[in-house]
Amino acid sequence: MIAQHDRLRSVQVFGYGVGDFGTNLFFTGLNLYLLYYYTDVLGIPPATAGIIFMLPIVWDGLFDPVMGWIASRTRSRFGRYRPYLLFGTPLMSLFFVMMFAAPLFFPNAVIAASLISHILFRTFFAIVNVPYSTMMASMTQDSGERSKLAGARMIGAILGGLVAAAVTLELAKTIGGGELKRGFVSVAIIYGLAALAMLWFTFFTSADRFSNAVAVEEKPLSTRSTFAFLKANKALWIVFAGVIIGALGHGIFNGAVVYYIKYNAGLPDKISLLFTVILIAAVVSIPVWFITLKRLSKRQVWMLAATGTILTNATLFALAPKDPSTLMVLLGISGFFFGAFAITFWAMLPDTVEYGEWRSGIRDEGIGFGLGMLAQKAGSGVGVGILGLALGAIGYLDNQAQSAATMEGIRMLAFLPVIGTSLITIAIIHFYPIDAAFHQKLVEEIGTTPATPN
Repeated sequence: MIAQHDRLRSVQVFGYGVGDFGTNLFFTGLNLYLLYYYTDVLGIPPATAGIIFMLPIVWDGLFDPVMGWIASRTRSRFGRYRPYLLFGTPLMSLFFVMMFAAPLFFPNAVIAASLISHILFRTFFAIVNVPYSTMMASMTQDSGERSKLAGARMIGAILGGLVAAAVTLELAKTIGGGELKRGFVSVAIIYGLAALAMLWFTFFTSADRFSNAVAVEEKPLSTRSTFAFLKANKALWIVFAGVIIGALGHGIFNGAVVYYIKYNAGLPDKISLLFTVILIAAVVSIPVWFITLKRLSKRQVWMLAATGTILTNATLFALAPKDPSTLMVLLGISGFFFGAFAITFWAMLPDTVEYGEWRSGIRDEGIGFGLGMLAQKAGSGVGVGILGLALGAIGYLDNQAQSAATMEGIRMLAFLPVIGTSLITIAIIHFYPIDAAFHQKLVEEIGTTPATPN
């Protein structure tokens, strides 16, 4: 039976999911198109572009645990986490626009303007996104209800990513009148305003259990308590390792597939369509994986999805398809398995909060989610950075015919890294210790056993 205070109203679940639609206009859009913007629109050398892309995301990831530490200690009439949605989102949206506009404002310092504006955006992205994500653990302690939240946010995230994948490039061409620099800035303004509206909607519809936190009588968390929570939390570190490795592989895949479609397949006009197919397949997969999670453990679903990813990308590598229909089918299957990764990660992460509390007597939601997001962002950022460096190493030249060796390098980058990283995540997630019955048991023990001082 679900305790009454753990039940979630439909508007709370929906409102929470809407927020990830907004953030993924940014997150997915950048992962798919920012490196392309740097290399093929601004003309930055690929190795340099890779570094400009990678360093701010790594900074973002390193800042995430710090932001989680801050959010866990926040006290306000709006709770611990919701104030950051209200006050941080406008600045996040502003710096998203500046990321595309700043290089145009400073044409003699394009590289410096791109790097600084990207770092500023990533800082405010962390300020908003870490508290938003951490709300999952404070809205309910029921594992099933959290799966609903994970499903809602993944549907929102993938729909936001779907819009970014399907619309960004074509909209930039249309609004810019063929001038992509101006077009990308206009699209950034539209996305910034949309994300602002959606995250404010989340603020007004989603309430955490600490929404009256100023009245909660509890000891403030100390740094020593945080370290005790982390030291005891084997489950969190397993998720951390699995996510950072998995995100690295998918980061390379997402970036390299753009170049594969454009150059190897010779289908530059199909980039948006094929990424739309990937994300539609991921959206369609969410209900399927949600039902599967009721029959299998989160660990088993992750391993099943990783196996499917390996087989699909091995097929893509072996066939090296150029036909749009074949690419559409295989990339769609890849997107279907990606949906399982997304939902299991966000369903696993909040459960590690109770596991850490059960082991240590300390509850620190912010640092746990901060580390989870560090893994996600650092993995994808390093992946795209590696891609940029690798493109330079294989002789990639923007908007030109590529050599046979370069084309083979692009094919390898598109499909082999994600195969290897998926294999590694299977080995890691095999040791994840929490299933639904065990989580229910430890939640009951936490509720009846006083926390041990540390």
